[in-house]
Amino acid sequence: MANNDWDLDDLLDFHFDREVPERSKKIDDIDEDRKLYEELRRQSKSSNAPAFDVPEPLSNHKWIDDDKEIFSQYDKAHAFSRMPDNAPVEEVDEHPHHNIKEIEAIKQASQEAYDRYKSNYTKNKSKKNKKSTGRKRVNGFHRVLTLIYLIAFGVFAAAMVFMDVLPFGMSIALFGVLLLLSLVIFIQTRSRKSKAWGKVLATLTAMLLIVFYGVGTAYALGTLSFLSDTSVKNESAVSDLTKHSFNFIITGIDVDGKIDSEGRSDVNMVVTVNPKTQQILMTSIPRDYEIYMPDFDNALDKLTHTGFYGVQTTIGAEEQLLDTKMNYYVKVNFTTVERFIDAVGGVDVESEYEFNPVKMKKWTVQKGMNHMNGKQALAFARERKAFIDGDRQRIKNQQLVFEALIKKATSSRTMILSYNKVLTSLRDYFEMSFSSREIRKLVKFQLAKDPDWKIFKNTIIGGDGSLPTYSTGGAYAYVMTQDAESIENAKTLINAVLDGQSLQTDEDGVVTVVAGE
Repeated sequence: MANNDWDLDDLLDFHFDREVPERSKKIDDIDEDRKLYEELRRQSKSSNAPAFDVPEPLSNHKWIDDDKEIFSQYDKAHAFSRMPDNAPVEEVDEHPHHNIKEIEAIKQASQEAYDRYKSNYTKNKSKKNKKSTGRKRVNGFHRVLTLIYLIAFGVFAAAMVFMDVLPFGMSIALFGVLLLLSLVIFIQTRSRKSKAWGKVLATLTAMLLIVFYGVGTAYALGTLSFLSDTSVKNESAVSDLTKHSFNFIITGIDVDGKIDSEGRSDVNMVVTVNPKTQQILMTSIPRDYEIYMPDFDNALDKLTHTGFYGVQTTIGAEEQLLDTKMNYYVKVNFTTVERFIDAVGGVDVESEYEFNPVKMKKWTVQKGMNHMNGKQALAFARERKAFIDGDRQRIKNQQLVFEALIKKATSSRTMILSYNKVLTSLRDYFEMSFSSREIRKLVKFQLAKDPDWKIFKNTIIGGDGSLPTYSTGGAYAYVMTQDAESIENAKTLINAVLDGQSLQTDEDGVVTVVAGE
């Protein structure tokens, strides 16, 4: 039998040099084998047993997954240990002083211990592989989840940056928190050292944020689409409406349905805004007021009839009347008002009188505060026959409804809860000359500054008359004739707001410029 540099000590080290599964009852069995080896080793040394021809220990192999191949190599090299009892004595004659029975007993015990180790290790390795497979499946799920998370977060971030409605500080805070949460999610879901509860919590957080990103992206894209669909080209825009004052008109057409339908302009309001002084002046013009239309060689008509010829005709007549430029316009109709008020959950309007509107005779408007839905607010704003002052009181009521809408629309809670509903409701029933970028700048300004808008209301008055109008083909019709003093007062107030002067309202509700400014 050939000898080499390996002896029984190496055979013993082979069994315990390997990395094995965590301790279990099977490992206790291998410990017993080790004790047996130590005893056999002592016997071998005391009897001067020969060195065994054994293969290279597995601990010196570069570990591979195929345990069977390595065990097979060992089995072949260790075949000598299975020598038959009647093996020729000549094979060990060169060791006349050795006790052959002791050698055979050592070899047999070694083989039995090795067989037990091989069996125990294979079984434990199989269990470990099953556990590893389970972990791979979980990790695979988390890899897919984090990939979806990254995509959702990237799309959301791009949409918010492009939309550009959040102030810088708010954007930094939002994305800082989201990045921190993202880091925690990645560590908890991708690390093998994470606790089970940590992975579960991170998984749920990731799913919730994916939903949040999806909803936020949908809102951003919906806003951009809505603003693009409802705005028209405007050559009268100011350079920056968050820094410069501007005028816009609200024209309300007396028809139902989509906004492209033309009709009489029953609501005519010039709104002057100064973002620096945070003042808003609403100047209402009676529907039957005497005006002249530049588009028709300054033909005389009453304001409501300009609606038949389009919003630009209305704008031209009002610019001439007040001698000021109208930078923007907002066009609405009956359906717009109803849908918008319903979308924001109704408005609270304070009425000066108790009455039953003609359009809703079964509903009684109480003197004082009234919560109104869209249909009720429209009936309230259109009523004139219930009042002694007729159209003048109707104008006041229209201003009250518009003021209530401003307060409701600038409420962050209202817009967050009703935002998508507002956009969906108004898409085909609303038109404006504010661009998408300008509206987004106004929203950003509102969020950043949270201005305390001071709202003032003024109405142009006139006399009663009968004049030949363009729309009636020269036939006489009722017209509210111009009052020069009232028109001049309206011009003064509008210019004061545009120039940054402060307004005040006295006890009688009359608006004046603060003295000394």
